[in-house]
Amino acid sequence: MDVKIARTAGYCWGVRRTVDKVMEVADLARGPVVTLGPIIHNPQAVARFREKGVGTVNAVGDVADGTTVVVRTHGAVREELERAEGRRLEVVDGTCPYVKYPQAMAKELSAEGYHVVIVGDANHAEIKGVVSYADGPCTVVKPGDPIPQIKEKKVAVIAQTTTIGADFARVVAALALLHKEVRAVNTICNDTEERQDDARALAREVDAVVVVGGKNSANTRHLAEICREIQPRTWHVETEAELDPRWFERCRVVGLSAGASTPDWIVQGVADWLRRL
Repeated sequence: MDVKIARTAGYCWGVRRTVDKVMEVADLARGPVVTLGPIIHNPQAVARFREKGVGTVNAVGDVADGTTVVVRTHGAVREELERAEGRRLEVVDGTCPYVKYPQAMAKELSAEGYHVVIVGDANHAEIKGVVSYADGPCTVVKPGDPIPQIKEKKVAVIAQTTTIGADFARVVAALALLHKEVRAVNTICNDTEERQDDARALAREVDAVVVVGGKNSANTRHLAEICREIQPRTWHVETEAELDPRWFERCRVVGLSAGASTPDWIVQGVADWLRRL
């Protein structure tokens, strides 16, 4: 059985940058090191950081004095960063530059008087951070949910970096019919779009697809959803331990894709398992 791996499978540039930064800090810091929330949405990678001595906290209030705090890839809530600054903690900003863009746009657009609409998951760490930068009214719309009723005439729409383009376009189009002015700023990460395009192309060429990545990773779940629409024999796993040989009966070619927060060694482990099968 052949294994075809998507060109964009595994760490994106922003995640790799943050992971390297955490490892560097862990080697150089004189005191304890923690990340503000899981550094990336991959349990296996977080476990490796723990082995390296890097802990995880959910709030600055849980950080002891003298600790170095690394901001995760998805960014942090502005108030938490202000608390860290007020306590004079050493803060290393690991926020992906592409995540900083919707943060900056939320701040800028709200200052210009727009009601900011964010297409994304309100419970996701990235969106919690983006919302905190809006100084005016802000509404989060989950993809597929009804379009909200907004009283302001000026509306600006941005998106979670991992949003599917069609979901962003649907919200923009619907709001354009309801308001006098709608400004759309596409804050979807280019890597996300490329990865999703690669997944679509891959799903059309194989007999089954395995998407590898954390179950709590939004971009990995989206990849699995995209592949499943084209190739029903699609499975989302975190490691090769979850794979079942029965899934691949009568398969000649299996496609392998992976989320932006999936380490290379996990992708390789799944590929090796499939090749042995």
